Amino acid sequence: MADLMADLSMPGLEFIWPSLLWLLVIVPIAVAVYQFVRRHERTSITNIVAGALVTIGLVSIVLAVARPKIQVNLPSRADQLMVVLDISGSMSATDVEPDRFEAAKQTLRTLIAKQPQSTRLGLVTTAASATLIQPPTTERDAITEALNTVTLQTGSALGSGVLIGLSELLPGAGIDVQSLMNDAMQQNDMDSQPSWQPDPNVVRPVGSNRSAAMVLISDGESNMGPDVLEMAALASQFGVRIHTIGIGTSEGAVVKAEGVSQRVRLESSTLSEIANATLGTYYEGASEQDLIDIFSAIDASISFDRRQTIEVSSWLLLVGMLLVLMGMALKFVRQGRVL
Repeated sequence: MADLMADLSMPGLEFIWPSLLWLLVIVPIAVAVYQFVRRHERTSITNIVAGALVTIGLVSIVLAVARPKIQVNLPSRADQLMVVLDISGSMSATDVEPDRFEAAKQTLRTLIAKQPQSTRLGLVTTAASATLIQPPTTERDAITEALNTVTLQTGSALGSGVLIGLSELLPGAGIDVQSLMNDAMQQNDMDSQPSWQPDPNVVRPVGSNRSAAMVLISDGESNMGPDVLEMAALASQFGVRIHTIGIGTSEGAVVKAEGVSQRVRLESSTLSEIANATLGTYYEGASEQDLIDIFSAIDASISFDRRQTIEVSSWLLLVGMLLVLMGMALKFVRQGRVL
């Protein structure tokens, strides 16, 4: 009998003393006895309403005796923003004042200053390889100091930056960074299948992660490492949006590195494709209003991912007693008696 009563528990609802649920049989017995005693009494709306209130109240009181508990989702802020900063040699171009790299760093400083204090901000730099400079933190001074130590390097691997940033944003997603890096090194084998795929149980609709996002600040040039569009597709599988900020101009400028001169232009199409694949937004120039729009898009909302079990016996007991008293009061007012 106790096992049968325990099976009556609904999802998210349990009883500390489920064996006492057998007391519920008292309620229909009491109702049947009352109906038999009052079988000659004329039925009225008052009797029906009063009887229903008392019956529901008695059920609530019995349920309270079995000590029910429920699981609830509690609000907790989990807002994170990972910035991927391009520090490749092409960022030395002077088609923006004073140059792309300084403009990008100033954009990032402005972005940091406009962050809500509750937002955890992290920084990844990417050139020939990607480096986690600062894990997500609410300490603004830490990321500002880290930014001051960043210098330009050779190579450009935007895909690596997105991959490292994503794995840091979602440590519980099980992203196999090393396997994806190895796949990029063996990319000449076009028929090879990826050695790692996301767990279907953690895949989310595109753009649905409203508590984490990425901002890629770059000129869009990428010539090594994992394909940046493939990494954007990976981010989309986890619902993470990537907002891209283009630094540079379509005319570009000539840069010299290791004795070789080359004109580098803003690859706005690449940055736009990255943003579109993840339902993010591409910004060119990054005005103050652009940065405000980024934060609105991130939607620093409350996520409900913390569960807690709460016993609700006292509430059920209170509700039950109130319903019984209301039913008895209604009977007394209308007929001068409580039963």
